Amino acid sequence: MKPLILALALVACAEAPPKPHYQPTQVAASEQPPPYSCRLYYDEQKKCAFGSCDKQTLVRLHDECLRDGGRP
Repeated sequence: MKPLILALALVACAEAPPKPHYQPTQVAASEQPPPYSCRLYYDEQKKCAFGSCDKQTLVRLHDECLRDGGRP
């Protein structure tokens, strides 16, 4: 009887999926999306590439992006 119980216990342990280890991860600053003002600035830069550029708007968005903590 003991070998049967031992065999069943070993089979049950072998079939049990391993528990995942909890490792908290921190989101790096580079993985966070840029602020909204920076995205507007990037869109305005794309417009400049096609020739329809407003320099005052570009300067204003650049300053707002820096103010919001982005990297233009």
